[in-house]
Amino acid sequence: MAIDSKVTVEEFAHHCNGQMIPLNNSLSYFSVIPLEDSELQRLVYDPASAMPTGIRKIIPNLRIVVVAYLEKPGRGSNGAGPRVTFDPPARTRRMYSTVTDREDETYLFLAIKDSDIADYHDTFYYELASIVAARGDDDFTSRFRDLLREELSSNTRGELEEKSWRLKEQVVRRQTDFSKQTKLLDSYFEQSLADTLALYMHGLCCDIDVEAGPRQLASSHVRRRLVLLREMLPPPKGVALFPEELSPPT
Repeated sequence: MAIDSKVTVEEFAHHCNGQMIPLNNSLSYFSVIPLEDSELQRLVYDPASAMPTGIRKIIPNLRIVVVAYLEKPGRGSNGAGPRVTFDPPARTRRMYSTVTDREDETYLFLAIKDSDIADYHDTFYYELASIVAARGDDDFTSRFRDLLREELSSNTRGELEEKSWRLKEQVVRRQTDFSKQTKLLDSYFEQSLADTLALYMHGLCCDIDVEAGPRQLASSHVRRRLVLLREMLPPPKGVALFPEELSPPT
């Protein structure tokens, strides 16, 4: 595939469409960078094998595109979106992921140059979780929203990430009736679902720790959320969520 040194993600998606490598009937990938088998395993196959199959109903045609770098659009871009580039962009314009849709396909772009595997996984799962949180219908999201309403009503403090924590603080300051739908409450619900779902999917793939802190949601509440998400999006057969669920070595 011959392309310029910089091309928009929309153009890149068009160019690589016919070169995607299928992993299953709804997920495929393409890497513009040659990858060793071990890298391919960690970057693509491990995350894909731990992905709940229920996500396929929400994102039926997911395309993972691994590139060197991603660059934010600059002034004079005339509305063009982020670009794939093979040279390191300026630090202020660097991106690690972006999403674009083409017809009925969703392209998740991930930049891996100068990035370690832990950061890559964080980015991958957060982007995927954000798509699911934004596109999941009411039947999918209602149970999680009800759980968050319980937390708010019982004055449960803390959140998983900075964005959801800030939104939660705004909700608590401005709203007392959590059964009333508001734009702010909807924003908090979606962000909290994305953050929790990212943690859930990451936990299915890898051993992770939740860092303690004054803004951190208590572990009992984190576990309750994860258990609910496991009911909503069951993991693939043989994939455990908590360490105690792993079979002891024989």
